[in-house]
Amino acid sequence: MTAEKTKSSKPAKDTKEKGVSWQSQKSAMTRNRILEAAIDCFIKLGYTNVTTAKVADFAGVSRGAMLHHFPSKTELIQAAVEFLHDKLLKQYTHKVSLIPASLEGKERRRAGLDAYWSYLNDDLFKAYHELCVAGRTDNELKTIIDSSTIRFEEHVNETSKELFKEWKDRGDLYLMAMDISKSLMEGMAVGQWGVDKDIRQKRLMDYLADRLEEIFTDTGSTAISQHSSKS
Repeated sequence: MTAEKTKSSKPAKDTKEKGVSWQSQKSAMTRNRILEAAIDCFIKLGYTNVTTAKVADFAGVSRGAMLHHFPSKTELIQAAVEFLHDKLLKQYTHKVSLIPASLEGKERRRAGLDAYWSYLNDDLFKAYHELCVAGRTDNELKTIIDSSTIRFEEHVNETSKELFKEWKDRGDLYLMAMDISKSLMEGMAVGQWGVDKDIRQKRLMDYLADRLEEIFTDTGSTAISQHSSKS
């Protein structure tokens, strides 16, 4: 009789454990759905128009489910920014991973610029940029964005060093090249353009590619190396 009870209790325990596991998975899925909806709201409505109610509606979840995962808008925004940050890192890594291994030298470096340009023209980056602008007058958001930016820069630097190993021994020249590329290309991506937008952007990309080659081959006699060595 005892043996039968022991034997019959094991499936009940397994069933309970499976139930707990499923509930955990379901909870995680709901949380991710809410965060995906928050990013959709950033893109379609703009940060200033995002509310927990609108995010819940986009996600198709109840107000109670929203409050269970994110009791306040601040907690939702922080989690959504971190979620967006992770998606940006994955997207950037994917873009650069598509560069053909057969490309070398100048062609490979230009392909790196094109990959970053493609990344900057995606809705995810545009939403992130809007958050950065909103952080100017929102100290809480600014703190979240600043931390995210540091992590992203570290990731891009490490990824670029692996992808473009020829820059490894260029020291501060490498950092100069990264800063110039980032500043020019991000400005191009969010700037206001009038006529001939595509032609003007391509011209700037070609110009940047040539400047990077000058930085890469610099021997210490130009203004580039002089400024790169300044602290």
